[in-house]
Amino acid sequence: MFELNRDSVHAIKKGDRKIILDLYRYTFQVLMGNAVRYSSDQEKQMEMVNNAFMKIIANIDQFQLGTAYFSWAKQIVKREIIDDFRKNKRYKELFSYNDDYKNDSLLSEPEINTTFQAEELQLLLDQLPPATKLVFNLYAIDGFSSKEIMDELQISYETVKWHIKEARKRLKIALSIHQTQEVKS
Repeated sequence: MFELNRDSVHAIKKGDRKIILDLYRYTFQVLMGNAVRYSSDQEKQMEMVNNAFMKIIANIDQFQLGTAYFSWAKQIVKREIIDDFRKNKRYKELFSYNDDYKNDSLLSEPEINTTFQAEELQLLLDQLPPATKLVFNLYAIDGFSSKEIMDELQISYETVKWHIKEARKRLKIALSIHQTQEVKS
């Protein structure tokens, strides 16, 4: 079992490949878990994980021993995901939104009661358009506020609201279909 302590941090700073590989194995599942939520493309997931891990290695001296390593690592991978999304050439196109959207409440639609596995939820989320999936994940799963999403992605408040509402609408339809299929089974 890997332990991140003063000696291992020092070894990482010196470029000890064995310790770095041990840290990679120790961290991989956590980083991949975050990447999977944002991209269904396995190559893109691995690219995000590896880029995030390289940033972890490069900034290991900023990690404070005695604090939650995985929380720190998750923040780095989330930043990598957001940075990757910003680099996308079609960035502005992906964030275009429907002008018919006005001040509808994000929580006005009734919830659907259903139970299913995390894998099924991930499949539903993977059906969302990339920008909508990113905004919804940041809002609903990672707990970012609309203002934080607005600032991070450099988009308007109305665009954030539209993507959240669109995700909820699409997920509601998908959940209804899922619930209907369960009843028929």
